[in-house]
Amino acid sequence: MQAQEALPGDGIIGKACACLVDARGRLLVFDHPGDGGLQLPKGTIEPGETPEEAARRELLEESGLAFDGPLQDLGTLLRDCAAGEESNRHAHAQLWHLFLMRWQGDALPEHFAHTAHGSPEEDGLVFAFRWLAAGDALDGFALPYRQAIARVRATLLA
Repeated sequence: MQAQEALPGDGIIGKACACLVDARGRLLVFDHPGDGGLQLPKGTIEPGETPEEAARRELLEESGLAFDGPLQDLGTLLRDCAAGEESNRHAHAQLWHLFLMRWQGDALPEHFAHTAHGSPEEDGLVFAFRWLAAGDALDGFALPYRQAIARVRATLLA
């Protein structure tokens, strides 16, 4: 079920999630050493930034990959984030904007590492990236990431 759009001033933090797939339909994921789990590139939408701009920026900051192709809007997810999850000190609601990005450039490595930048909480962390195939299990992903991956998989099958 798709979440309703948040209204300004309702205390919900906007997030943008970059769902990058390669020519084989595999999804780019990474191990976040600070949070102890697998994730997709995602982060807070900054003031004056559109969700689309934020998705591109987050992909670049977290993976080092610049994506200038078209984005496919996969809708939103509403998440209640508890204190202590993903380095958050306080419980709050998040509205995730999901975007499918289809990589058209040169083939990317099967595995690679990137030192994150742009976020005080993540600057200097080394993220280990890999590809998640359609049949791979979702062990190690928190619920909102599993929901995002389900949307990507359903869209690729359609």
